[in-house]
Amino acid sequence: MKTIADYLRTQAAALTAMADADNLKGKYADELAENARGLGRKLDIAENRYREVQGHLSNWADELEDFQKKADKALSDAQDAQRTIESRSKSDNQSSDNKKKDDEKGGSGEDPVLKQAKEDLEDARKRLNSVEGDYQERSGHFASKIRSSIDDDMKDSWWNDIKGWVADADWLGDIADWASWAATAVGFVAMFFPAVGVIALALTVVVAAIHITQAVTGNGSWFDVVMDLGALKMARNGLKAAKAVKALQQNSRKTAAGLAKEKSTAQAAQANAGARKTAARAEKRRGGTSRKNRERARAKRLRLEGKNRASGKRAADDVRDSEMPHITAQEKASALGDRNLARQVKDINKWRDTYPNSAELASNASQAQRHKDMVQGSWAVATGLDTADKTADAFTDNGYSRTKDRMTAPVGSQW
Repeated sequence: MKTIADYLRTQAAALTAMADADNLKGKYADELAENARGLGRKLDIAENRYREVQGHLSNWADELEDFQKKADKALSDAQDAQRTIESRSKSDNQSSDNKKKDDEKGGSGEDPVLKQAKEDLEDARKRLNSVEGDYQERSGHFASKIRSSIDDDMKDSWWNDIKGWVADADWLGDIADWASWAATAVGFVAMFFPAVGVIALALTVVVAAIHITQAVTGNGSWFDVVMDLGALKMARNGLKAAKAVKALQQNSRKTAAGLAKEKSTAQAAQANAGARKTAARAEKRRGGTSRKNRERARAKRLRLEGKNRASGKRAADDVRDSEMPHITAQEKASALGDRNLARQVKDINKWRDTYPNSAELASNASQAQRHKDMVQGSWAVATGLDTADKTADAFTDNGYSRTKDRMTAPVGSQW
């Protein structure tokens, strides 16, 4: 602390000399001189703080050393007394006859050496308690003087308090390291099973939040933040692509259901028209029938037409409610092991092939394939970035770490 105080004094004097220099010319001179004086005054305050606290600590060190010597002496005396007590207690095995003789002579029967050792042990305890009490009183005294010395016009801002808190919070770095490795592992799994991608995304958000907090307070590297945001972007793209494939599959079924209904309805209309023509020709050929027979034939024809019309709704329901297609091992492998994704893409392609003239179904199939590739690609890039960063940290020389350290600066400061 004395060395720091001397250094601050030197810098304050240099700033004062700069402010008082007569050879400064130009528009910058006045502002430079004013800033130099202001900073010099702050360094004066800091120098006084360091020098005063250094004096208090030096005095406290002298007294503390004296207290320690007294405590050590009390401990040594107590150990000597305790050894004497243990030694005399083992050898004090007088026979009952000897004790009776001592009692008849009026003796107390107690070993004077043992008695003195017990008194010495009690005295050592009292001296230790006294030293400890003095220590507590003087430690409070010097602590008060130190608090008084640092109670000056130089105050930390709330932002400095936050930066100090983050710097001391080692557990934040531990959480970031744990979550980062977990995100890497889950991200690798997400390449094959995108459903777990939301876990990787959540872990990446945690890591990014901690790294941003450390970076803006000057306790971390902005390079880590850039890497986190890149991985976060890729992870988000992977989830969006997986959701897009599911939405396309649902849309394809809806479109196919509509086409199935149209086809069935058209077929029903054609069939109904044919039935009406057949009925008319039959009636003409028979030269007319009774009214009752005509009504019976008409009711039968209407039931048939109604049944034909209902077939359109059934056809649409059959499409919407049909089971998802089964996939082969090769199809599952093409989706890097994601069974749901492979089934969704195959379902989209099935309806495209069923209705080859539908531009919408063809477009859905093309988009699904593109999103399928994006799902695996996004998780592969995100995991690759994270793995490359960890590998470089672990296996390269300190050059990579030094490069990251050069990107460390708190918000509001100049790099």
